[in-house]
Amino acid sequence: MFELMQWHVGLIFVVCFLSVLGILAWRNTKRQVRRTLARRENLSRSAFIEAMSGEVSAKASEFLLEMTKPHLNCFGLEIMLHPDDHFVRDLPIAEDDWSMDWPREWAERRGFHESNFPDWPKDQPVTVRNFAKWLDSAPV
Repeated sequence: MFELMQWHVGLIFVVCFLSVLGILAWRNTKRQVRRTLARRENLSRSAFIEAMSGEVSAKASEFLLEMTKPHLNCFGLEIMLHPDDHFVRDLPIAEDDWSMDWPREWAERRGFHESNFPDWPKDQPVTVRNFAKWLDSAPV
């Protein structure tokens, strides 16, 4: 009986700990989104593509809009991409998604292997605009 109670206490502790971590992560992400929205305008889809058009292909802009959509509208706050957003500081998107999954998806759609991407320019911050330029720099 005592062993069974220890097991339950341990399980309750783990569930409570994970719940607290989840609540803190949700709160911090909402704060991040609010800070981002407070410092810049929230562009429409067409305004975003227009803002990117001087330096980035429409395909790359549309690809980023498609890939970020499930990540940006899940916190009860409508946030749209902005060319100057920094992926790490401004957007609630996991680094593995934009750094690994999206280049692989872009390469598959464009018909080349992801290993053919050039190295990321070390002096460039990881903004939406720079990331789209990097996607466009890959071979077609």
